[in-house]
Amino acid sequence: MRISLLGAGNLGTRLGIALKAAGHEFVQVYSRTEDSARTLADLLGAQAVIRPEALQSDASLYICALKDDVVPDVLKKVDVGNGILVHTAGSLSLEILKPFAAKTGVFYPLQTFNKERDVDFSTIPVFVEASDKVVLYMLKQLAADLHCEIYDATSEQRLKLHLSAVFACNFVNYLYSVSNDLLAEQNLPFEVLKPLILETAAKVQHNAPANVQTGPAVRFDHTVMDKHLTLLEKHPAWKTLYKELSAGIHQRSKIT
Repeated sequence: MRISLLGAGNLGTRLGIALKAAGHEFVQVYSRTEDSARTLADLLGAQAVIRPEALQSDASLYICALKDDVVPDVLKKVDVGNGILVHTAGSLSLEILKPFAAKTGVFYPLQTFNKERDVDFSTIPVFVEASDKVVLYMLKQLAADLHCEIYDATSEQRLKLHLSAVFACNFVNYLYSVSNDLLAEQNLPFEVLKPLILETAAKVQHNAPANVQTGPAVRFDHTVMDKHLTLLEKHPAWKTLYKELSAGIHQRSKIT
């Protein structure tokens, strides 16, 4: 399939490389910065463009992997001809593409991406939605080329999915950073927490998260928790977070 890629960020880079390896041809890569466009275009054997108007209208598929808030402004400058236009966002509806193409879809890989880090797409679930059955079939074939696990999802389902991913990934990673900073205050390395992190992740592979919850908040152990709160006096935001999370954990533990 002849593909033009809009966006040379983390997702665009990893998805482009994976699709290229699966045998797809890339025509053009758009990014507003020349270095980003050229770097990815060179990897994909495509032409780099920095103006959306420069995208040709003869590609079979246009993949939009841009920041959510710039998608409409960029797409109104693009002529996709008879091609299929898809976006890769969890929080954008399918309907947002309707003014810009007759054949539209969503191809949402549920994973956190980094330009420099290889990913195995066969371990990543992909959620698809389309304007018609033909486009839906094509998107599922595209996911099959990457050996992904494929799920149908409406825009409403995908938005809730994206919210869930923010809790499971972005918020958890922020808590890692808080842990790292607390350890640094005592000249201790973050590495000491890595076995605990791995074990916590391993347990939820085969158990409901609520069923394997541990820690002082489960039993609301005030002796331990008060000591922790004292240590957080100079970090009021983290202290508030500790209280709110502990209350949530204790409430959930009473339900389960």
